[in-house]
Amino acid sequence: MSRTCDICGKGVMHGNKVSKSYNHTHRTWRPNLLTVKAVLGGTTRTIKICTSCYSKDFIEKKVRVPKPAATETK
Repeated sequence: MSRTCDICGKGVMHGNKVSKSYNHTHRTWRPNLLTVKAVLGGTTRTIKICTSCYSKDFIEKKVRVPKPAATETK
């Protein structure tokens, strides 16, 4: 499973962590991904999108409608 956004393609970034004494150690920055059910081309698919694409409504979210409560008869 890749750590990339299916909408914008944002992925893992690499760089250095720089300490107070200016020592460099390698580190990575991972995107904040969500697994969301979305309607794409008329079909429902589960995709991974970053939170910035999620908040900007780049996709049509699939809303789950709750079933009506069963009524009891006596």
